[in-house]
Amino acid sequence: MPVPGPFRLLLVALSMVFALSAQDGFKYPIPEKLERATAKDDKGVEQWVAFEPTKCLACSGTGKVKCPTCERYPEEATKCVDCNRSKDRMAVCHTCAGTGQTVDPLTKAICPGCQGAGGVICGFCPGSGLLTLGEDKRWSNCLGCRGKGFEKCGVCNGQRLVECAAVKPSLKDANAAALDKALTATDDALKALSAFSPMAKNTRKEQKELARLIGLSQQIYPPLKRTVPVLDGLMATVSASSGYQNLTEREVAAMGRIKSGAEYYLKHQKRMIELAKKRAEANEALQAENKGK
Repeated sequence: MPVPGPFRLLLVALSMVFALSAQDGFKYPIPEKLERATAKDDKGVEQWVAFEPTKCLACSGTGKVKCPTCERYPEEATKCVDCNRSKDRMAVCHTCAGTGQTVDPLTKAICPGCQGAGGVICGFCPGSGLLTLGEDKRWSNCLGCRGKGFEKCGVCNGQRLVECAAVKPSLKDANAAALDKALTATDDALKALSAFSPMAKNTRKEQKELARLIGLSQQIYPPLKRTVPVLDGLMATVSASSGYQNLTEREVAAMGRIKSGAEYYLKHQKRMIELAKKRAEANEALQAENKGK
């Protein structure tokens, strides 16, 4: 049976503050404040309460928000990964993947490659698909993406959400030892990523280092393994701007975008592992106590 108290905690946690993505201006829940309710059964075992979706607070349950991407680009541009330049300029909510409801954090997470956009915007044009170069006032196709503006995300295959940690038998039901091992690996990966600061002084070397850091925990997190090719593809669009102004800024921004997505995903997973570990430890302690009687 649903337990009102824990669900109130979930709603409070989600409504406190939203983190603001540096990539796209969309709002995301602060991962450290996420909650997932449990309740004891008639034998005293902590069980996960069946997840009941609530209204997404980022989009007020509509599944759409005012497109922040289009607000940054002129009307002449025709491409947008978020709203496709629709008349009302409304974009699919990245937080709930357009469902208008909260997503069970034990089973799905926002994609680290696109941060819920479903596509990865070009690192040259940033997503408009068009450019004006030099004194030429006419619009022409971007050299990086050849006018497309973005590519379907190879991490989530355009679905905006990805799977959680690959802990056996599952994140929900793994034992404390397995979860503790996953938590250590996650902490190590987060520490390494937080120490990385793209400067674009030696871009190729930095790109390889970022790919290595993202891959540190890929055995536990398959989405991060799939993020490395997305990084390579994004940097390829940036390299097309070689010879034009602000190349360094674009390289730093592109690497920073992928780093940010990976960090958010890992923080989300860390929180879920902590909650799952707490449940597992309580149940294992109860089992040991019953065995000793």
